[in-house]
Amino acid sequence: MKKNIVSLIGIIGLGVIVYFAYTFFFTPTQATSSLLLSKADIEKENFLHNKKAILYLSTTADQDIDGEGFSYAVFINKSGKAQALKMEGLELGSTAVYDNNVFLEEKDMVRLVGEEYKEFPMKTDQYTGERSGYIQEEEIFFSIYNSGFAQDGKGYRSDVRFGNEKNFQTDKIPFYIAASGVESDKVNILTQDVDKNEFYLKEVTFDTSLEVEHLSKVDTPKGEFFNALAPVLSDQTYYYLILSSAIDDFNEKTSLYRINKDTLQQETYDFIEYQDMKDLVATIPYNFKNSAYIYNDILYFINGLGEVYTFDTNTEEIQLKFSLEDASESKIRNNEETYFKDGSLFVLRYSEDKKEKYYLEEYDLTNGNRVSSLDITGLSELLSSVQRKSIYSYDLKVFDTQ
Repeated sequence: MKKNIVSLIGIIGLGVIVYFAYTFFFTPTQATSSLLLSKADIEKENFLHNKKAILYLSTTADQDIDGEGFSYAVFINKSGKAQALKMEGLELGSTAVYDNNVFLEEKDMVRLVGEEYKEFPMKTDQYTGERSGYIQEEEIFFSIYNSGFAQDGKGYRSDVRFGNEKNFQTDKIPFYIAASGVESDKVNILTQDVDKNEFYLKEVTFDTSLEVEHLSKVDTPKGEFFNALAPVLSDQTYYYLILSSAIDDFNEKTSLYRINKDTLQQETYDFIEYQDMKDLVATIPYNFKNSAYIYNDILYFINGLGEVYTFDTNTEEIQLKFSLEDASESKIRNNEETYFKDGSLFVLRYSEDKKEKYYLEEYDLTNGNRVSSLDITGLSELLSSVQRKSIYSYDLKVFDTQ
């Protein structure tokens, strides 16, 4: 009898442990539930009217093997309150903002949020994003994906989704894309042949169908392996590429390539040189897609140390313009992001000393001064609630702040 009582107590104890374990790992807290947006919330016509920024986070592609990967589109209002729409996962996913509309992507769907809500299920799942944006002349949103090698053995492919509130269609670019950038009428892409260690500049245009045109091979030195650190930038006269090459474990050089649009003549500039670094990984930008920008004939680039370098497109002068206040020199990132808009640099920052942990800073590009800082409520709580998976930030966009 005594053994039976002990056994019964053990069973009850095990049941209690299982119950609390299940509750802890699978049931969201009440506070977290209040931070989640529903489809009905984002369908409202005035949903975006008080929004300041949007942050995209997702699980990685390998975490979606069980089909339970997910992403968050986190909307931050002008008071700093964060609320998130939960979607299917998409590693390196991004968003696009134009006027009063936001383009959202996930593994098996794209959505338009703003003046009217639209969603478009996609037949083919995607797992690794490259870039999303808006083509003004065609009035379409697009998203490009580094999809992988084709099953028919005919090389690499990067799938594309593009459209507007009327419909979305799909196509493919038969290259691996190392970097990309948007102009008003096209997307510029830097493709890479990894085996040959060669880069090619191409342009993608959209009409009733997608077309890819080769522009130029990039004249990188033989015997050096390069990484693209920034989007493909352009002005009326030139294309601009920022590529880095590691000399050894402690030294690295970053070069700026400028290609004339008419003649395709190339110029190379020694942009940044890192010497005797303890950890070169710390210099990697917060986000390659949002690390560089051209404003008033000045090219701006921010590295992982919070240093903003400039290249004057007229005088060709290069300088360290300014640095973020209290920037970390660690390679550890806490979902921090950067985004250039108009004459400002916006930075999503993290501080263990702050109550809310996350805050959004704005820096004036002209003088490097910090002009504002907004504490974000709810984001740290949302991230802390994630169980069994790990999510990472992949994009930050800021709405018109007028």
